[in-house]
Amino acid sequence: MPRLAAVFVLSAIAVSACSSPPPPVAAAPPAAPVPIDGTYGGVMQLSRGDQMSCGDENPITLQVTDHSFTYRLSQPRAEWKPVIVFTATIGADGSFNAVSGPDSMSGRVSQGTMQGVIVGDICAFNFNAAHGGTW
Repeated sequence: MPRLAAVFVLSAIAVSACSSPPPPVAAAPPAAPVPIDGTYGGVMQLSRGDQMSCGDENPITLQVTDHSFTYRLSQPRAEWKPVIVFTATIGADGSFNAVSGPDSMSGRVSQGTMQGVIVGDICAFNFNAAHGGTW
C-alpha cells in the first residue's frame, strides 16, 4: 500500500506541474467620461427669501459650452437690481464659482448632474439639474 500511495502522490504532482496557470482576467475598460458641455435642466428650491418674491420651485436651464455658462437670475422685486448675471467656468474637477458683486452662484458638475447654490440679493436657491434634462 505505501507504494500505491507514493505513485498516487507522484502522479498528482506531475499533473499539477504540467498544467498552466489560468490566464489573467481582463480588466474592464474604464467608463467613458460623461461630457460636461450640453443642456442641463432641473429645478431650483428656495432656501432664503419669501415665496411671493422668489417662488418656491423654479425651473432652471443652463447651456454649457466649452465648460462655461451664463445664468441670469430674475429678481423682479429687487428694483435696484432686477436681474443678476453670473458667468461661470467649470474647472477640471467639475467645480464652478461665479460672483456678481455680493451675489454668487457655485456648485459642481459630476456624472451628468449639476448641483449648486445661487445667492441673490433677496433670494437664495439650491438647484439640481441633469445633463439633457428638461423641466
